[in-house]
Amino acid sequence: MISNTDFMFAAPSVIGTVCDGLPPSIATASEVVEIQAKCAAKQALCLVCDDAMVVVELRARAPDLELFVWIVVGFRRGAFERQLAAVLAIGRELGAQTVAFQSRRRGWRRLLGPEWTPRGTNEFVRAVQ
Repeated sequence: MISNTDFMFAAPSVIGTVCDGLPPSIATASEVVEIQAKCAAKQALCLVCDDAMVVVELRARAPDLELFVWIVVGFRRGAFERQLAAVLAIGRELGAQTVAFQSRRRGWRRLLGPEWTPRGTNEFVRAVQ
């Protein structure tokens, strides 16, 4: 259990299994391989619970640390809403001041609350608090 959440560490190979068959609009095969390589090189963490898989990387983003989410695959509808508090808790425990993600999918701006700020055309960021 990580940060008192339901998430557990998972092997990089889990990423390929979970992402097999994802539409390229979410992640291409080469992006999945790149994300797996980051985990294999211990530059990112693959975390899994009954609800979702998430791959995160702690990044220095002056002047703070940021928990960057490379990919999330929900196993059930609504996983994002249910697991957001857990991702924020993991970020806090790792010392991150913000959490951010990038998405090609439209509509995130409407789904996210006012605590999320757009960054560029397809990234969103919020304070971990």
